[in-house]
Amino acid sequence: MKNLFSLEDKTIIVTGAFGGNGGAISDGLEGMGANVVKADLPQYDVTRVKDIVKLVDIAFSISNRIDGLVNCAGVTYGNELFEYTDEDWEKTYKINLKAPYELSRLVADKMKKNGGSIINITSLNSELAFPNNPAYVAFKGGLKQLTKSLALDLGKYNIRVNNIGPGYIKTNMTKKSWKYNRKKIEERTMLGRWGNPTDLIGASIFLLSEASSYITGQDIYVDGGWLAKGF
Repeated sequence: MKNLFSLEDKTIIVTGAFGGNGGAISDGLEGMGANVVKADLPQYDVTRVKDIVKLVDIAFSISNRIDGLVNCAGVTYGNELFEYTDEDWEKTYKINLKAPYELSRLVADKMKKNGGSIINITSLNSELAFPNNPAYVAFKGGLKQLTKSLALDLGKYNIRVNNIGPGYIKTNMTKKSWKYNRKKIEERTMLGRWGNPTDLIGASIFLLSEASSYITGQDIYVDGGWLAKGF
């Protein structure tokens, strides 16, 4: 029987590939046989058009096709609402929402002939309000809806677009929460623990493979049950 989860020889771009989540996803995809093109600072700045054009051209040159894209690059600048700076708002917008939009369009243009799969990494913040981070909450919510728009527009090319929403994953980005709210966050999940970056690998493989060939415009939350938990 055909291995529905195979990524053998698929060419997949991962942004934020040197970070905790992006690094784990990249390693996991490579372990499944994919040709992973890793994009992160300093060699690629996803807010610069010339950099993402170069990135797409390099990925396409590997096998004259691009099979997958994981938009994982992201930043967060926490601050109280009345102290929040326009600079931090703009930086968050450019990396967390504008870059996935521009890169998805460029990659989708290369996918038109053979189809493909795009994953946007969202967050619990795309569903729920968290304090003192208006830009992150706003643009993760925007990214969630961008995915649905892209899924509709690209479906005719057999290009699928879905979201993976991590819960609290132990990375550099969440080190402050780990230090001050570790136990509280553990108790808020159903599984009673923080996530690890490797917890994102399975969902990524699933959405990039033929195992999810009839799934598009959807949200998969890898959050230990955070969103579903009541009392």
